[in-house]
Amino acid sequence: MDDPYESEVLVRVVEGNRPHRKGFFILEPPIFLVLFALNVSCEYTYNRDCACVINHSKPFVFQLAAVFTDQLVYQACTVSLGINRTDCDKLGKEHESPEVQALEARVQPYSADILMAESLADSILPAFMNLFIGPWSARFGRKPVLLFTFTGCMLSHLFIAVICSLSSWYQLDPWYYALSFVPSALSGATCTMLTSVFCYIADVTSEQERGNKMSIMEAALYSGMLVGNISSSFILRVTNALTVFVISTISAILAVLYIALYIEESVQITAEDRQESCCSKLGYLFRPRMVLDTLRTCFSWRSNYGRAIILLGILTLGGNIFAFEANNTVFFLFVRKQFNWAVRKYSYYASAETVLLVLGNLLATYVLERLIGLTEAAIASIGFFSWMLNSIVIAVASEPWHLYLAIVVCMLKGATDPMTRSFISKGASPDDVGSIFSFSSTFEALMPLGAAPLYTNVYKHTLSWDPGAFSWISVAVYGLCYCLTM
Repeated sequence: MDDPYESEVLVRVVEGNRPHRKGFFILEPPIFLVLFALNVSCEYTYNRDCACVINHSKPFVFQLAAVFTDQLVYQACTVSLGINRTDCDKLGKEHESPEVQALEARVQPYSADILMAESLADSILPAFMNLFIGPWSARFGRKPVLLFTFTGCMLSHLFIAVICSLSSWYQLDPWYYALSFVPSALSGATCTMLTSVFCYIADVTSEQERGNKMSIMEAALYSGMLVGNISSSFILRVTNALTVFVISTISAILAVLYIALYIEESVQITAEDRQESCCSKLGYLFRPRMVLDTLRTCFSWRSNYGRAIILLGILTLGGNIFAFEANNTVFFLFVRKQFNWAVRKYSYYASAETVLLVLGNLLATYVLERLIGLTEAAIASIGFFSWMLNSIVIAVASEPWHLYLAIVVCMLKGATDPMTRSFISKGASPDDVGSIFSFSSTFEALMPLGAAPLYTNVYKHTLSWDPGAFSWISVAVYGLCYCLTM
């Protein structure tokens, strides 16, 4: 019998055959809840050398959750090093004494190794899985993937809360927290989560409204991130770390329930595929054929320069992530060196930037696209030009207000990602969107592997005479992205 995967592709979502949408929102509420859950554990008043930094390469979350990191450091101090609780309680306080700073230097390597394991688990495996998820979801449905990824995120938060609770009763090694990384990594982490979200939006929206919905989704991402970070400081101050983790778990549970009860399937599945058993469906997931299908979809010839539009769009998204890696590696070190900023001052800047990114995103959607009538590619090029200007200001900044001026003048930079994804989706048929977004997310996830060493080495070699020199790399990359979207 022929492999069903070799048969004709199913009838997918097309114009006039879209699932019914209940109300204005699609996946914005669960995305807001998940980003809130991911970021409510990032407490800005955390006073260590590691900072909460935005990870722009999916999912716009703070890479080092400071409440979680604080808990790791404390347990590493009390359990791994066997130091008494009185001394460990002094860690992370304002104006640390030389003795406490020396203790911190002994403890941090333990927590750094655990956080590195988390970073690897949430990047390498999800990037690999993404190549399979797109074509699989185009055949068997988007909703199962959405439920799978959101549930994995929820279970990771639940495991953290449980382990934190047990640590108050038992002397648990902080490496037990590595168990919490498993559900998220196996479900594709936020990389696969956002890929499935963008695929769903492409399924249920028309070409005319797709750019608007992509921008609204970006606004939900930034809003969840902002509310989580602002509220975390208050929650931690009046309660404790366990309460923060419980709240984040509840938020993730609500996101899963929203998808399970409210979201409808966006892909029309044939009767033959509906009769497939769960084991049979899972068997299709990791077939090498899936990867070949993804690559063939992305590189196949299309009319009206469709292939060029798709590949150039993917290249610009990758360039965007490459340049933004400066924020993940050296930007906080730069503002400490150049302006003597502590984490608190940096948090004010990051919060202001997030608010302006949301406003700029909405401005690009409702003014530039709806009222003026600019295309998505034109708006994306404006966004990349804004990023380029922002990077120039960072490179030459001599006063802190220069950075604030840049985020105000360059507030349209937040429009790059949604507008680029929108015009990419328009260059492909609805059947191919999942495969294209999967390949794009994998490509983006691999960018930091080259960018992080580059930015770090440039910063180290120019630190003594020009700390902002690393930003000229971003200027060049964003300039290239600007030219590609013109």
